[in-house]
Amino acid sequence: MGRGQVTHPTTARVRFHAGHPRTGPMTWGQRAIWEVIRWLPPDDDSLNQIGWAPVGSATVAQVCDMVRLLVERHESLRTTYAEHDGGLVQHVAASGEIEFLLAELGPGDPTEAVVPLGERIRAGAFDNAAGLPVRAAIGLRAGTPAVVAIAASHLAVDGWSFQIVMDELRALTAGPDGAAGLRERSRQPVDRAVFETSEAGVRRESRTLDYWARQANTVPASMLATTSTPQQLDRDWAHIDSPALALAAHALAERARCNTATALLGSTSLLLASYLAEPEAALRVIVSTRFKPEDEELVGAFNQNAIVRLQLADETTEQFLTRAARTALNAYRHAEACPVKMEEQLEEIARRRGIEPGGYCFFNDIRFSAEERNAPPPSIDGSKLPAQLDEALARTRLTRLDSEGRQSGAKFFLFLDGLRESCALTLCTDPRFLPASAADFLRELELLMVRAAQHPGTPVGELVDRFRRHPQGTHHD
Repeated sequence: MGRGQVTHPTTARVRFHAGHPRTGPMTWGQRAIWEVIRWLPPDDDSLNQIGWAPVGSATVAQVCDMVRLLVERHESLRTTYAEHDGGLVQHVAASGEIEFLLAELGPGDPTEAVVPLGERIRAGAFDNAAGLPVRAAIGLRAGTPAVVAIAASHLAVDGWSFQIVMDELRALTAGPDGAAGLRERSRQPVDRAVFETSEAGVRRESRTLDYWARQANTVPASMLATTSTPQQLDRDWAHIDSPALALAAHALAERARCNTATALLGSTSLLLASYLAEPEAALRVIVSTRFKPEDEELVGAFNQNAIVRLQLADETTEQFLTRAARTALNAYRHAEACPVKMEEQLEEIARRRGIEPGGYCFFNDIRFSAEERNAPPPSIDGSKLPAQLDEALARTRLTRLDSEGRQSGAKFFLFLDGLRESCALTLCTDPRFLPASAADFLRELELLMVRAAQHPGTPVGELVDRFRRHPQGTHHD
């Protein structure tokens, strides 16, 4: 038997019981994912979440009970979603059955050997209107649980809240006292929907829509205009794994007193404006809008979009990034509203300006684990930094990806996959939008940030001139 194989799969079932059934309108975050899923092919499973946790000393029945506890604890893990009487509703089941796939694992580390088993439960679109939005599997060694895997529909969890679920699962599998360490549960999505229709929720939505309208009325047309027709769906994909980019991001963040994600967001905006010869860039940032204590631990689809506009100015790179942090924070405060209203308003304003809308630029930080986000920054010695950056550049891995994936409404979509000793970014672009490939953009983003980090106080205008793309596709050396 080869490494990573699973054999003799069978199933186990466990019943869950939790209070009474509940029904309510979909939340804004659920509605946002609902619209994306409607845009995807019916059998698409690309948004399904998957994770696993090692099991200590526990029986199959005990592991099943751990997952049952999570399903009873978080209503979104037992919720279905549907259109009803012209509206979109979520329905929370009070009871039901969870099925577990059981299989013996191959040799090696269980968290590696479980991958094909995890893929079995991740594969295939969820029936969000009728079925349970979670699937589970237990990997066995000689009949004893070694690892447990959970797959979930993106309508049930976003990346942030799926990490909450997985953290709780790891706490439960770590030992018999795991349940005692679970944090206080936040309000449930049905309760969040009640807030969104309340007077306070309507005021919050109104402020967001007003903010978006102001941005849409004045943002450069290049930040709104579509570049594709339904017959032009190809996208250019690339990935970079760069120790130099990580080191530069940490150095710039330290100088600008911002976080590393903001350093990357601001630098991306700077390079994008440079490429397009625009006085500013506007990025739609995917935001986990868990700003209130009652929503911090909410498990459900909760992410929304913020518009972060960054204008070029006569200032240093560090000053630009400091301003980027303030601008982004204000944008995040104006990200909560019905996504359909937001998009309809955006499109109406664009068309009024003579722009065919539908092509936007996105930035998505998908680092969800506390370990990843809270990793201590490296100790940076300014005198050694230039040489360290030069040495690190030699270890960059830049890859063009063969992918047919296409992001809804996006002509530029940058994912921050990881940022510790190395920075991992994945970029999807529409070739009709940028005067360069996705790989070229990632390489020049690395060079821009490295140059800014090596030369404190570099004027923004100098970077813009250095990396500005010309009609021939060349730039200054």
